[in-house]
Amino acid sequence: MAKVSYKRWWVVVLCVILGSILGVFLQRFQATERLFRNIIDVGFDMRNLDLIFIDLGFRLYIRANLGSLIGGTFGVLVVR
Repeated sequence: MAKVSYKRWWVVVLCVILGSILGVFLQRFQATERLFRNIIDVGFDMRNLDLIFIDLGFRLYIRANLGSLIGGTFGVLVVR
């Protein structure tokens, strides 16, 4: 069996996350907002879950934009 290194996948995931953050940052500027708009924008928002003994909230959103694609491509190139 071939030895599989999972350390390389963390580089790709980190590059995708950093690319997404960069894409969200570049959405704020008028010159680049059309290029970096969200392709995927789905989420789950449970603002107030009131149980008898605890009040809590939960929010999870996934955003994908051009920065995510650029970050993933860069991550794959770094791993190679």
